[in-house]
Amino acid sequence: MTEALQDEPPRSLWLSLAMQKKRLGLAARHMLARGGQLALRGVPDLSLDLMVRLAHGALLAQGAESWTAPLAGHRAHRYAFDGRGDGPPLLLLHGLGGSASSMTPLLPALVPLSRRVVLLDLPGHGLSPEPAQGPLSAREYGAVVIACAEDLQREHGTAPVLIGNSLGGALALGAAHQRPDLCAGAVGLNPAGAELSDEAMQALPRAFADANLGAAHMARMLFARTPWPFWLVARDYARSWGSPTVQKILDDARSGADRSLGLEVLTDIQVPVLVLWGAEDRLLPLRSVEDFARIRGVRVEMIHGCGHIPQLEKPAATRRAVADFVRSLGMRPAGG
Repeated sequence: MTEALQDEPPRSLWLSLAMQKKRLGLAARHMLARGGQLALRGVPDLSLDLMVRLAHGALLAQGAESWTAPLAGHRAHRYAFDGRGDGPPLLLLHGLGGSASSMTPLLPALVPLSRRVVLLDLPGHGLSPEPAQGPLSAREYGAVVIACAEDLQREHGTAPVLIGNSLGGALALGAAHQRPDLCAGAVGLNPAGAELSDEAMQALPRAFADANLGAAHMARMLFARTPWPFWLVARDYARSWGSPTVQKILDDARSGADRSLGLEVLTDIQVPVLVLWGAEDRLLPLRSVEDFARIRGVRVEMIHGCGHIPQLEKPAATRRAVADFVRSLGMRPAGG
């Protein structure tokens, strides 16, 4: 099932970048100190595609399976690790515009607990091809997630735990409500899906005319203290924010369609839920936590000094909290 990496970049590239970590971080902070007007001189402007391929090679080297197959009528790429534990299988879901590799910081804590850990690239993200009919809606992504959870339950005889960041968190919570038989529990890492005001929607950025300014803006929105690897792809990330894939979700939300899961959904979730919230998130408002706190029996934990992507900015704290939650589930029946 493992696919060979085509045109794999030389390993020395990643080593060279890692050796420049301090210089890259200083250059990025200097840029922010100047209000984003100074270009990231000396910091490589790497493509998201290159970083996805670098991560792909690293995951294969760690023993990941990698394959692309139909899910809910769309071709989607997945990674999978055979775990060393007897806990339920785990399905990891990235955020809008991201990829499965953004969830890899959780692997060291989760592989020892579970029998199987799967990381899904949503259609049009990572190594998953663009859908033939164009960008998907949030509901269509939800159908893909449910199909993937069905595969895991069929293969392992028990429902998985769904763990997602941002859009992935909303998809995990939505699946938990729609198909509790397929969900032993759900984790949202700064999940989307809470009610958003028109003001909050207008604060979400559209396309950026200047990649440097866009990089600085997105770094402020996403992180309290930007992890240095983000600066390597920050300009390309800013470019991709204006892509049809991203804008489809945002335009649907701006129009009032699929803006939130709705309180009637959140308050009707019947499976155990953990919500981790980076308190310095500037992409989604802090008042979102009030909506998620209304989920029955939810465990809400704040991570201070952290922004929108806890698994990248505060990986150790995020791993501990998610692993504790998974351990607390044991072999709990789905929906119970």
